[in-house]
Amino acid sequence: MSVSPKHNITADRATDLIMSGQSLVDVFVTGELKLIGLNNFDKSLFASNSIFEYLNAGSSQFTKLVKLSNCELWKCDFAFSYFLGGLEINNCVFENYLDFQAGGHNKDGNVVSIYNSTFKGFVNFFDCRYESEFIISENFFLKGTNLLGKPNGIPVTFDINPKIPNNKGKLDLDIEGDVGSTSVYLP
Repeated sequence: MSVSPKHNITADRATDLIMSGQSLVDVFVTGELKLIGLNNFDKSLFASNSIFEYLNAGSSQFTKLVKLSNCELWKCDFAFSYFLGGLEINNCVFENYLDFQAGGHNKDGNVVSIYNSTFKGFVNFFDCRYESEFIISENFFLKGTNLLGKPNGIPVTFDINPKIPNNKGKLDLDIEGDVGSTSVYLP
């Protein structure tokens, strides 16, 4: 995957664009893009062919689709976030630990779909619940994930049987993430 943004923008400018309902396309977002604690955010969040130094979208409720396509994220956090309107991640690279814990909650037929992406750090799905369709396929989890594991005896909850074909890496770790780990879990 090759991401080649055409413009550099600050995280503040990116926030202004998102809050006005605009997409982020062909941009390099410098700094920490803070989308923390958004309650019932009613605009689609769409980014394509972009690089993010840090996308911090924890503890938010997105009522519309969140879509990341052909993006590179150096640091990203979605802990405690609800994707009520669905989530689509395709052809992206996440450079570090990614946290989805205690989130999910896609509703009303809104799909969570993650495909053809590379996760270089551990991906934490601890205590997530997915209420509608969940598809995760053709991904590389270099340091694994607990998607199918049971850290602290608590598995991810799927109201509809998930579709999880053709992924590489360990999907059933019983940990919440060893950020400092150098282990690689590919067959």
